[in-house]
Amino acid sequence: MKHLINSQDLDRSDYDEIFRRAKKFVDEGISPDICRGKIAATLFFQPSTRTAGSFQSAMIRAGGGYLAVSGEQGISMEKGESLDDTITTFGSLADVIVLRHPDEDSAERAKAASAVPVINGGSGSKEHAVGAAMMLYDWFYHSGRPLEGLKVGLYGTPEINRVCKSLIPVMGMYKMSLVVDDLGHFPVPKQVEEDAVRNGLVELRYDKLDNFIGDVDVLVVTRGLQKGIIPENKFPKEKEELILKSYLPINTEHMKRLRPDAVLSMITPRIFEIEKAVDSDPRALYMKREPFMEIGLAVVTYLLDIDV
Repeated sequence: MKHLINSQDLDRSDYDEIFRRAKKFVDEGISPDICRGKIAATLFFQPSTRTAGSFQSAMIRAGGGYLAVSGEQGISMEKGESLDDTITTFGSLADVIVLRHPDEDSAERAKAASAVPVINGGSGSKEHAVGAAMMLYDWFYHSGRPLEGLKVGLYGTPEINRVCKSLIPVMGMYKMSLVVDDLGHFPVPKQVEEDAVRNGLVELRYDKLDNFIGDVDVLVVTRGLQKGIIPENKFPKEKEELILKSYLPINTEHMKRLRPDAVLSMITPRIFEIEKAVDSDPRALYMKREPFMEIGLAVVTYLLDIDV
């Protein structure tokens, strides 16, 4: 039984197969029979729009169903039941579990307690494992460029962004290059960098956004703060103030320097990181229909060994 707890639980061949499935769903549509009789438990103990909604929509379109939990209210965790026991129960009711929880070790605990595959949609501030596949396929879908060898620029706060922690090691599997503007204070975690290099990342260097914005195929913008992920009492006020002071939103002047054939990707939700005036630019992927539903279904069918 396969799980997706850390993005590196899957190798290059696994991701290639997931992307093949997603492309088939995009190109040919989703059969209403492919997941008939299958149930996903979407257990979200932190806010979610895209991740939870993508899996729920995918299961409906594929002829299956979902059991949705949004916080502890209304389930026995409100009475004091542990997350582990809750996972065990839902593992007997569903065929796959998609979990988001504030504890750093929540996804690993869920894996140990579950009788069905677990997909990590956010484990504390540690990883958003399925986010790597979502971001990568979004770039391919909208740019038409092969993932192999892409030059990627990253602007923002990768040190505290859990999608970055999942995404960058998988970028290495596709021999990408990465240049980072971390506002001078929020670098890629050392272990993430080492994993990415070991996986084949061609380069990881730091520079100012203005120096590389015209050279990249993809510019990725992170959410600045991590409200709803890192508890306020665990994130120093001085760091928050530093981010707000240092983070200059992407604006139309930046877009003039971004190559016409490049794309602007964002690890959403957007709060202040990109100015609204940029939204009408056709390179702004976060304003387009992103194929997260198809990726979600591709991951589910792959882990459940459903032929596509």
